Amino acid sequence: MKDETGSDELVVPRLTVSPDLPAAVQEMLRTAKPAELRDPDPAGRGSLWHGLAAPMRWETALMCAGSYTFSTSAGPHAPVRVLLWPLAGLGTAWVALTVSLDIARRRKDRTRLRAIRHSREQYVLDGDLAPAAGQLLARASCAVDAVRRSKVHQDDYLDRQRNDVLLPEKAWEIAEMLRAYSRVERSTPAQAEGQEVQPVLEAHRAVLQATLASIERRVTALETYAEQTAEADRRYAEFLQIQQISAAGSDLLELLARSVRDDLAVAEITGLTEQATTVGEAFKTTVAQARESAHALAAPAVPSAA
Repeated sequence: MKDETGSDELVVPRLTVSPDLPAAVQEMLRTAKPAELRDPDPAGRGSLWHGLAAPMRWETALMCAGSYTFSTSAGPHAPVRVLLWPLAGLGTAWVALTVSLDIARRRKDRTRLRAIRHSREQYVLDGDLAPAAGQLLARASCAVDAVRRSKVHQDDYLDRQRNDVLLPEKAWEIAEMLRAYSRVERSTPAQAEGQEVQPVLEAHRAVLQATLASIERRVTALETYAEQTAEADRRYAEFLQIQQISAAGSDLLELLARSVRDDLAVAEITGLTEQATTVGEAFKTTVAQARESAHALAAPAVPSAA
């Protein structure tokens, strides 16, 4: 998936959420505004009691000024003064309701922002990642999406229930490691300030590069699984089409029997059956290979020798 400019760079996922979070919290994070996710600090969103100023708007001031002018221009016993008392009561009730609703809304917003702040380490934003790390996460996300969209996954030939648990876990592990990498990478000086610092900085960068390469191996394993799933999808489509053709075998046999010898008709149908068997076996083999790849993904990673 390319970005909107048409370049070869993949679009980095805006938000990657830990699958360990409750479903309600995950949904809250996905529907939150980008600014709230970047800075989930209730203290920076204004005071809870700022709602007291909510009714102090221009229309309220204009109404109050008009009522005051109208009442003072009338005589002391004018009927309008009698009517103003109920109106004043309604105005007071309206102000109190507006203040209460605004304070309640702010309290709800602050509670939600506090929950987002407490979950900050449980989600990764695109802005949390260095460019190279963002591209790796985009590749992993594309691979996971490809598997979950596949026909063999949706029809449960690849153990759909297991995949629905395993794949989000693997994507989150990759996102979490890439965020940690990005934090260190961004804190690394661009250049050494002296000759003695240079070898230390080079060693630091070498470790960073080795870490990124290790994460990329995980991403490549996901991509390999996605490729095998795509191949299984192609085999599955062939298998279904052969089944569809073979289902009409009895009608084809009758049609051929009317025009040629019975033995030729039987040979033709037998050929179709053999083709169906061949494609079916190829499909089963491909699905089995994809399942083995999924089991390899679930196995704990063994660190490579330095």
